[in-house]
Amino acid sequence: MAGAKGLGRGLDVLLKGMAVDRDHPEVTVLKLEDIVPNPRQPRLEFDPQALKDLASSIKEQGVLQPILVRPLKGAAHGYELVAGERRLRASKLAELTEIPAIVREVSEEQSLALALIENLQRENLNALEEAKGLDQLLNAFGLSQEALAQRVGKSRSAVANSLRLLQLPQAIQDSLFQDGISAGHARALLSITDPAVQEALWSRIVERGLSVRETEDMAAHWKQHGVLPDVLPGPVEPKPRGAARKRPALPEELAGIQGRLQEKFKPKVKISGDQGRGKITFSYASPQELQALLDEWGLADG
Repeated sequence: MAGAKGLGRGLDVLLKGMAVDRDHPEVTVLKLEDIVPNPRQPRLEFDPQALKDLASSIKEQGVLQPILVRPLKGAAHGYELVAGERRLRASKLAELTEIPAIVREVSEEQSLALALIENLQRENLNALEEAKGLDQLLNAFGLSQEALAQRVGKSRSAVANSLRLLQLPQAIQDSLFQDGISAGHARALLSITDPAVQEALWSRIVERGLSVRETEDMAAHWKQHGVLPDVLPGPVEPKPRGAARKRPALPEELAGIQGRLQEKFKPKVKISGDQGRGKITFSYASPQELQALLDEWGLADG
C-alpha cells in the first residue's frame, strides 16, 4: 500500500503490532454501497473544492491508495470505514461503484486511533478538530500527554497547547472551528485566565479584525494592568473578518495538480504561486513519512 508507512511507527505501537502497514497487504474491491462512514471520524468538515479535485484525479487515475475498513458486526456484507474518508467521499463524487480496500478486524479504540492519526499526520484537521481528536485518543488509551505525543509524532508542548484549546469558552471554540479566529488568536486568548475577559477580547478580534500580534499585545496589557486597553498604540483599522489569514485562491489548474499530488503522496502537499512561478511544498510529520517520500522518489539509501 503505497504511502502506508506514512502512518508512522506510532500506529504500530498503539495497535500492539497489528499488521496495518505491510508492504504487500491483501487488497480487495468492495462496493461503495456496502461501506458506512466511521462514526468516530475526527474530521467534521471537508473542503468541497478539495473533494472535487480529488474526484477528478480519481476519475483519471483511479484510487491510488486503498481505504481501510472493518467488518460490521451482524452484517454479512457490510463494512465500516476506518481510514480513508476523503477517498470514499471523492469516489462517490466520481460516481464509482467500487473501491479498493483492506479489511481488518479492529476494535472501536483502534478504529479511533487509525482515523485520528491518519488525519493528524496528513495535517487535514483544523485546530479544534485536532484538539478534540487528541483528547479522544488520550482518554481512549489512558495515555500521558508525553506518551500521546510520541504516538502521533508531535512534541509534548504541541500536544499540550492543542489540548488547552478545549479550555476556552464554547463560543470561542465554535468561532475557532468556523475559522472566525485562528489558532494563534486562540492561544493568545488562553493567556487570559478570566473567561469574561477572554470573551471580551474575542469580541474585539471578530469586530475589529485584530491580528494575532495585536491580540497578544492586548492580552499582555491585561496581565500587567488587569484591564484590556481601549486601543492599541496607533490606530487599529477595522479589517474584514478573517482577512489576516486569507490567501489568494490557487488557480484551478494548479488546484487540480495539488489534489492529484495529495492523493499520490502520504504527506501534505501544498502549491503556491501561479502557472508561471510558484512553489511545491511537501510536509512530513515523522521519520517514517520522510522515508516514504524518499522511497517514492527512488532516493532511499542502498
